Amino acid sequence: MNEDDEFARALADALGSMYRVSLVDADNRVQASHGAVEGDRVTCARIPLPRSASAVLIEFDVGALERAQRTLQLLSDRGDPAGNASPAFPHLDDALGALISLAEADVGHPISAMTRAEKQQVVRFLDERGAFALRKSVESVADLLGVSRFTVYNYLDSSRRS
Repeated sequence: MNEDDEFARALADALGSMYRVSLVDADNRVQASHGAVEGDRVTCARIPLPRSASAVLIEFDVGALERAQRTLQLLSDRGDPAGNASPAFPHLDDALGALISLAEADVGHPISAMTRAEKQQVVRFLDERGAFALRKSVESVADLLGVSRFTVYNYLDSSRRS
């Protein structure tokens, strides 16, 4: 692995899975590239480099960013009962509960009245918003849905395959 390849890999790893880093030369030929971008790619930066490659391009999935922004907006719109603009949840521990409330609103009725397909929709909704990155979230979601952890994992696998 050459120096450009190592640099691109390290930067892509530091930015995270939503980004792709490419090192290009003066003729815009890619010298090294790491990371995967699904959906519509948007170049968010073109940074000159004092290296064999002349610039680094940083791309991201605009759809993932838009979904994250919509979720943040939905959560921040919740506010407190007095109408003050406040964060939807003061602690990360409350994030899963807030996301589950949003999922219920998305489906249109409480979890207790949901069909199997609607519970799968809830799991997909939560997964798209990163809920399963939280510790013990699968167990919590399984308890709330009235299904086993194994069932939640099956719903996740099915959702991620489609």
